[in-house]
Amino acid sequence: MYRIAICDDDLVFGSLLEQYLQNFAKTRRIPIDVLVFARGEEYLEFLIEEFPVDLIFLDIQFEKGLDGVQIGKELRADIKNEMTQIIYISGIESYAMQLFQNRPMDFLVKPVKQERVDHIMEEYLRLFGNRNKQYFDYNVGKTHYRLLEDEIIYFQCMGRKIQMFTKNEEEVEFYGQINEVKRQISEDKFWHIHKSYLVNKNYIAFFQASQMYLTNGVELPISRSYKEEIQKRLLDERVGKR
Repeated sequence: MYRIAICDDDLVFGSLLEQYLQNFAKTRRIPIDVLVFARGEEYLEFLIEEFPVDLIFLDIQFEKGLDGVQIGKELRADIKNEMTQIIYISGIESYAMQLFQNRPMDFLVKPVKQERVDHIMEEYLRLFGNRNKQYFDYNVGKTHYRLLEDEIIYFQCMGRKIQMFTKNEEEVEFYGQINEVKRQISEDKFWHIHKSYLVNKNYIAFFQASQMYLTNGVELPISRSYKEEIQKRLLDERVGKR
């Protein structure tokens, strides 16, 4: 699923651009989720509660509040998000040279046609569209990070915080709940073995009784309520490898 934002106070244009994106997604048979914001502040507030989008179509000029250049600066310099690709929108071509500091991917000049949107989306898919590898996104303070799921051994919930243990023997801590993490990662790869633990199946060595042993030597408890499900999953894995 590709998450795309449109941030433009021209609601008619925003609706048209959303339709162009949906037309492209239907033609290419790719899943997209389009979010529309009328003000830059709405988008920045969204970032506080949610993880960043993959691509944002961002108007440069707004009648009220922050302009597109300020929003781009907030995204790059303050939040330190380099993942979200920015497509700036304007009715004036001369703005383009002022936007390099925010490292946009492209620039749309109104009026916009379907063919131009298709071109930008094709370029985005060519450069960033490899979905064979899955990533986990998280925030530490105002800084956004992205890590390959294959690099993560397990997650542990510690009250309002999550500890993430990686194969490089790093321990990363960030605010969150275990169920929030579970919704973001690959369900078939990460197994819920206890109310406080999510484990990457690729790092499971073996388990016995109510304990799971990982390839890095860590021993974790298995809750009684999850034990039957874990046994079934391990059996399915063995059958699938034959």
